[in-house]
Amino acid sequence: APRGASRARALAVRTRAVHADGTQIKVAHILMPAEKKVELDALYERIVGETATLAELAREHSVCPSAQNGGVIGWIAKGQTVGPFEEAVFATPVGSINRCDTQFGSHVVEVLASRATPRPATDVSVEDLAELIESNEVNATLDDVNLIDVRERNEWDNAHISSFTLKPLSKIREWSQTATKEFDPTKPTYLLCAAGVRSAQAASVLVD
Repeated sequence: APRGASRARALAVRTRAVHADGTQIKVAHILMPAEKKVELDALYERIVGETATLAELAREHSVCPSAQNGGVIGWIAKGQTVGPFEEAVFATPVGSINRCDTQFGSHVVEVLASRATPRPATDVSVEDLAELIESNEVNATLDDVNLIDVRERNEWDNAHISSFTLKPLSKIREWSQTATKEFDPTKPTYLLCAAGVRSAQAASVLVD
């Protein structure tokens, strides 16, 4: 097996730009009680008229907990929200806004981005990892995958696999911001740690 792999488990994960079938959209909204629909319509007109942004108005007026994040709910797929909300947001082009009513109240929604649903992370055995690294056929195409070791520097110095790049989990909030520039997001990504826990944590950040 590769040096350092005997005690290691790897996690294969496709990063945010590697897509499976299906679509997710990133959504923000302003939620107000139904009896304040006229007020919400006025906010909608301000956004359309570009005198204020949805994020600004969400912080001031939305009754949803997402208000503190500028109304951003995050990534959603079909089947995850109530019918009228789903119909409205999935009919709205990226960068556009819409309105809808649900049992929770009245909404102004904005679609911020769209992507194919990322493939979930899966465990990879030590044997499979060794085969990936050692196979002559795969070695000729190692440029087709991203190999990231999320252990800490002292662990890396003690034993590591040379084809992996060290990116400690403790600093993931820093390096994940530029990960798609340093690593090709269209390629499969393998995350390595000592027991699998840290690679799973790193995968959850990169997929999101």
